[in-house]
Amino acid sequence: MFNKKCTKLVAAIGVSLFAVAAHAAIQDVAVNGGFETGDFTGWAQFPGTGPQEVSNINPSSGLFSGHLTETNPAANIIKQANLLPGAWTAGQTVDIQFDIRGTAQAGGVFFAELFSELSGGGTSKSEILGGGPLFPNGNPDVWTTYNFTTAVGPDTSGGVTLQFNAACGAVNGCLADYFIDNVSIVADVNAVPVPAAAWLFGSGLLGLVGIARKKKAA
Repeated sequence: MFNKKCTKLVAAIGVSLFAVAAHAAIQDVAVNGGFETGDFTGWAQFPGTGPQEVSNINPSSGLFSGHLTETNPAANIIKQANLLPGAWTAGQTVDIQFDIRGTAQAGGVFFAELFSELSGGGTSKSEILGGGPLFPNGNPDVWTTYNFTTAVGPDTSGGVTLQFNAACGAVNGCLADYFIDNVSIVADVNAVPVPAAAWLFGSGLLGLVGIARKKKAA
């Protein structure tokens, strides 16, 4: 009875581990892309001189959106940083979508940028989505949805980073005041390899089954 139960358990674990290791699925890999935690969980923050906040004023959907404001010569940046290192394949397609609304004056700009990160630092590909600054609807209360289909670089050993940058140059009266919501990064991403500890656990169970069988045979 012990042998039979253990054999079934090991078989089930083996199938599960294999499925996790081999599985690839189309999924949204963005973390807290709608800011619905009410904070910047999942986002790396690199403030300029202006504030970064999660706002409940007129979100595109849900309860919250991200809000970046810059008025000085600086870049106000948030990132979905180093997503899933080791899970991407070279040149694979990724679909990026997000909503923005806001106001720009006297040279204020908003950039969305995608980086294919190297594990030791640096990038194998850097891309400004849309080729330059993005300009939402002229009405600061109306949301504009952007969609981009692109490809990651030849080396994503450090993961993939999506960066939003509200920036001002050295111009008097500059304002970059932008809201961001519903960020998604969709790709057919390979599962991250199963940790060695999990394989060792499965191997250990197999060993127990072998020992039990030897005892029964004796």
